[in-house]
Amino acid sequence: NVDQFDTVSTNNRQSVTVTPNVLDLAVTKIVNDNTPNRNENVTFTVTVTNASAINATNVEITDSLPAGLTFVSATPSTGTYNNATGVWTLGTLTNTAGQNSATLQIVATMSSSTAVTNTARLSGVSELDTNATNNTASVLVTPNVADLAITKTASPTLAGPNNETVFTLALRNNGPADATGVQVTDLLPAGMSFVGVDSSTAGTTYNSATGIWNVGALSATAGQNTASFAI
Repeated sequence: NVDQFDTVSTNNRQSVTVTPNVLDLAVTKIVNDNTPNRNENVTFTVTVTNASAINATNVEITDSLPAGLTFVSATPSTGTYNNATGVWTLGTLTNTAGQNSATLQIVATMSSSTAVTNTARLSGVSELDTNATNNTASVLVTPNVADLAITKTASPTLAGPNNETVFTLALRNNGPADATGVQVTDLLPAGMSFVGVDSSTAGTTYNSATGIWNVGALSATAGQNTASFAI
C-alpha cells in the first residue's frame, strides 16, 4: 500500500522458490540365527543406505534390545553405538555409490524362552526423508525349546542292611526341539554306597562322585527321544 500512484505495477511482486533437501534412507536388518538355543549368542546386522542425490547429515538409528536379549557387544562400521540408549550415531552418510551404506553389528545372548522381536528404526536426520515405509526393520528370534521329563523307579523299594537297590532313571524329550548338552544329577544320599552302573543308554556316562549323568544330545524324534540308566 502506498499513498501515491504506482504507475508501474509489473514490478510490484517478486517470488522465490524454496526447495527443501529431500532424501530416502532405507533401513534393513538380519540375524545370523533366528532359532538359537538358551544362552546362545546371536548377531544382528543393521544396514542403512542413502539412496538419494544428496548427503544425509546427523543420521541416527535406534536399536534397543528387547527383554530376553542381553547385550554383549556392538561394532559399527562408522559412528558410535550406545547400548544404554540403543542409539547408533552415524553423523553424515554420503550419497556416493559404493560408500552410501553403513552397518551395525550387535551381538546379544538369548535369555528368553519365548520369541522376541528386535527392531531398528531411523530416529534422526537433518534432511526430509520422503519415504517412511523403509525407515524401520525388524527380525523375529524364536528360541529352541524342549520339554524333558524324568521318571525314577527303585527295585526293591524295601531293602535290608547291605542289600542292593537298583535305581532306574528314564529321560524323555517331548520336544518340539532336539535337546543338547543334557545333564541329569542323581547323587546318592548318605547311607547309600555306590556299587556300579547297572545299565545305561549307549553314549551316556555317569560320574558317581558328582552324581551327574551326562546324556549329551537327545532327539525329539519319536523312537529316538528316550534315554535311561540304572545304578
